[in-house]
Amino acid sequence: MKAPQEHQRRADDMSADEVKEFWHGFCERKGVDDATRARGDAKIDGDPNYWADQTMLRLLDSVSSRRT
Repeated sequence: MKAPQEHQRRADDMSADEVKEFWHGFCERKGVDDATRARGDAKIDGDPNYWADQTMLRLLDSVSSRRT
């Protein structure tokens, strides 16, 4: 009997909802405010494949109002 093949998912196979789920967990752990979280959601919705390949710190930096 053949063993079942494992499905090898890549990060860019993630749906927008899966990326947002990860982003929301990151925001909760880091104490990110709701407005910043919502801006991150919008960025993810705009290009989920791109954000699936990026770190959440990069996303936070791109939507943070604390930029210098």
